Amino acid sequence: MRMGLSWTDVVRATTLGPAVFEVAPVHRQRVRDWLATQDLPHAVQRDVHAPTVEGWALLDGGVTAVSGYGLTSLPHGVRVLGFAALRFLLAGLGVEGPAEPFPAERPVDLAELDRRHRATARDSPEVREQAELLTVCRDAVLLRWVAATLFQEAMAAPAPAAPPQPPDRRPDESTVEMRPVDPAALVSAESTPPGGSRR
Repeated sequence: MRMGLSWTDVVRATTLGPAVFEVAPVHRQRVRDWLATQDLPHAVQRDVHAPTVEGWALLDGGVTAVSGYGLTSLPHGVRVLGFAALRFLLAGLGVEGPAEPFPAERPVDLAELDRRHRATARDSPEVREQAELLTVCRDAVLLRWVAATLFQEAMAAPAPAAPPQPPDRRPDESTVEMRPVDPAALVSAESTPPGGSRR
């Protein structure tokens, strides 16, 4: 990472839908190289009269790339769909993400994103379907539809559980409340017979 590189140097927000970011041309190959190291579910859609569209499933969305020749209303390029996918990608590139959450973003720390990424089964039908869905983004209308679909699914997912709160006491402190004991209560009022036994 070069000094002074900002996340806005790598991607920019678009009007193509919720949580859709376009990768700057100078960083497209860098993003592709990072994707190749992640062993992500990858799908490709090739049509005779349309550009080639690739999709990589990642967390709440993924990355889609449009290239080649054909009629389309979508400029060629690489785009990131999903807030979690964007933040995980930026961290993987060594670029610090935005300090504040985006509008409508459900903040999740990088440790949790990494845990989710590692827990994802690369060969699960759901993730394969997600990668294939990203290859539908061959024009602006379809990209908006895919982005909205993935965004709604991410918002419908349960929020991550809150981390356990530390206890208010030290580990060596008892949980039983101890009250002062009157020493007189420990002395029996019954006399002890000779020999020391009451039996």
